[in-house]
Formats: sequence, C-alpha cells, structure tokens
Amino acid sequence: MENSFVIYGAGNKGKWMYDFLKWRGLEERIECFVDRNYEEIKQCCGRNVISLCEALKKNRKYLVAIEDEQIARTVKRDIEENNVEVFLMDECYKLLEEEQHVFYREWCAFHHATQNDKWFEDAEDEKAVAVFWGEESPFLDKFKSLNLDNVIEIACGHGRHVPHYVDKAGKVTLVDILEENMVICKERFKDKDNIVYYKNNGFNLEKLDSDAYTSVFSYDSMVHFELFDVYEYLKDIYRVLKKGGKALLHHSNYEEDYKADFTTASHARCFMGKNVFAYMAHRVGFRIVEQEVIDWYGEKSLDCITVLEKK
Repeated sequence: MENSFVIYGAGNKGKWMYDFLKWRGLEERIECFVDRNYEEIKQCCGRNVISLCEALKKNRKYLVAIEDEQIARTVKRDIEENNVEVFLMDECYKLLEEEQHVFYREWCAFHHATQNDKWFEDAEDEKAVAVFWGEESPFLDKFKSLNLDNVIEIACGHGRHVPHYVDKAGKVTLVDILEENMVICKERFKDKDNIVYYKNNGFNLEKLDSDAYTSVFSYDSMVHFELFDVYEYLKDIYRVLKKGGKALLHHSNYEEDYKADFTTASHARCFMGKNVFAYMAHRVGFRIVEQEVIDWYGEKSLDCITVLEKK
C-alpha cells in the first residue's frame, strides 16, 4: 500500500497505537513493526516484527512508538540518517495527514471508548456525583437556572447525570461521540419515554433543529475538548437554542501551556481560559451570564463553569 508505514516499537506503546488505528479503521496502513528484539518477538498485532535494516529496504515512513521520550527522539534521529520520514507519537497527525485538533479529538474518543471503564465506574460514586449534584455544588446552583422543557446534554457518557434531572425535564436529548455510550444509555434508561439519543461527530450538533431547545449543558467533558472543537460547539449550541435559552458549560481554565492537549496536561485538560471562552461565546452571539473559576481535585483554578444566554 502506497501510504503504509512502519511502527518502530513492538511494546505497549506500539500495540496501543495499533489499537488506536484499528479502532479508526486504519490498521491496513501498518505494514509491519520494527523492534530491536525482532528475533524473539517475531509477531505483534498480527504483523511481522522485523529488523530496522530489513525495514529500510521497504522505503516507508516510520512512527516511533516508544515509552521513553528521550530514547524515542534518539531513535528518530538515527532512522532519519537514512533519508526517510520519521514521526514521533505527538507528530502522528502529520503522518496521517490530519489537522492536529482532529487527531486529538479521535485520540480522546478512543481513550474513553477503550481505557475508561474504571473511570466510568468511579464517576458513579456518591462522592463524585455530589461534586455536581450536592446541595453545596456550584454546578447545581447554576443548573437550577435552566429551563428543562427541551434540554440537551452534550457528552453524556454512561448517563451518570441523567437520573438527577430526567424526571424534571420535558424532553431530553443525550449526545455523545461514542456509539457504545448510546447503547449503554438506551438500556439504562429504557423505561424513560422522554429521552432521545444522538451520536454526533464530537464537535457540533448538525442533525438537531435550530431554535428548538430551551437549554444545553455539559459536565466534565468539554474540559478535554480542543479549543477549535469548543468554538464549533459554541456556534451550534447558539444555533439550536431558542431565544432566551441558556447553556451551562464546564470547561478547562488551563492556560499555563498553549501546547496542552488531552494526552499531556494536568487532568487531561486542553488549553483554554475563562476569558478565551467568554471571547468565543461573545463572538458567536451569546450573552455571558456568569462565570465561576473552580478548583478540581486539588488543582487550583483548573476549571471554569460558564452560563451563557442566547440573546
């Protein structure tokens, strides 16, 4: 295959990258693995493991998937001496010829689809739920201002928030990028006749009607979204809300590193700030009703809760 490539590293990182590409239907692009222990390993994820010397004869691009970053960079430099293109893990989007924020959106979705069973279980814990629904919660205080006649929840996951508002709502639309989350929620709430389900693309609400919804909210998810995707969501949230409708959005307030993404930042927060978020919302057309910067599990001022109103 003309656009195929070689993964250097048949360890955990290499297998993880293979699983990610397979999850996206791109595994056929992986021609083989290279590893210094090729004589012992021989096979990885159904692909041959060969020596670098043999792989160089194929004239392919390389993705270095090694746990130790310093070693990975050394390997990259060594392979590049053979006049071939080599990419590190954080450069994979270039290898796939994708925009960087699109790659990280898919990486975040993959992580939640395959690595987060324990997280979803812990998220249902009484103490974890109280962060959002306890009587002293700043989330609950702001949630009370929403009109629930026709409400959207973005990135609903396994539906941990739904029991706390579904019986007070007219119509509920649960949105998530993962089909498996939709399946779980449909089974979990099969006795509720006021819920509809929408698997979206992770950055807009294109299949939902304009000027139709009284409120939109999202908890503990938008904190992981790339800034570009947050902006796309804001535009579409504005579109689907009725005039006077409100959006309650929990987002990152992590401004320390402009290169921050889901894979590197504290608590997997992407680069975002209270004022940057307000700026984008204002440019879309929203009135900023309220913003509250909050701590998150010991990290001071890591997040922000913003309430917006469609003028």
